[in-house]
Amino acid sequence: MGRHSKPSHTKTVLKRTGATAALAGATLGGIGLVGAGPANAFPGQAGLVKCESSGNPTAVNNTAAGQRAGRPAGLFQIVTKTWLANGGGQFAPTADKASPAQQQVVADRIYAKSGSAPWECSTGSGPAGFGSFSGQLSTGSADSGAATGHSKAKAAKPQAKTKLKAKAKPQVKPQVKSAPATGATRSNPNGDYTVVAGDTLSGIAARTGVAGGWQHLQQLNSAYVPDANLILVGQKIATK
Repeated sequence: MGRHSKPSHTKTVLKRTGATAALAGATLGGIGLVGAGPANAFPGQAGLVKCESSGNPTAVNNTAAGQRAGRPAGLFQIVTKTWLANGGGQFAPTADKASPAQQQVVADRIYAKSGSAPWECSTGSGPAGFGSFSGQLSTGSADSGAATGHSKAKAAKPQAKTKLKAKAKPQVKPQVKSAPATGATRSNPNGDYTVVAGDTLSGIAARTGVAGGWQHLQQLNSAYVPDANLILVGQKIATK
């Protein structure tokens, strides 16, 4: 789950992608795991989901960095270890194989235990359809019937509220933290922001109010940030 940014060519330092590493091995304390439990959206969920997955329940970060982070997946980009540690295994082996409602249940368990801290994206306003997934039983994936325990009869129709922006494919944000500079950086001569440790394109876009998010921020610096998963500490980028 993530405040997004970049690895260096040599060593990649990951922040919390999916749920925090500390939370990954945590137990659930008072949260029961036997039944699915109610799926209750947490405050500001819509903005977090918009930032993490653009509302795509089957989104998977299969980049090399994503694999090193633990394979962030689903609406909330929960890594496999955290998914299982918080009872997701009762639904499916990974978040993207579970229904939106089941992903909601696991995300609620994580939020009840640690608030929004495990996610790098912030909570906030977003599309109304991302505010709760309690009634959505299908991920739309080929094996969602097995994941939900329901026969593949009628898959719930995607509701208009969950419509993604007119893009062929929703893009999953880069999940990797900025890497320490190991050599000369390629700074934008018109740059007005200097990358610091822990920065990500999405985090910088959110803090500086870049319309269009991290995708537009990368376009502004396309000659200097050709790889959305690679920005360096000390590198200057333009935000305007």
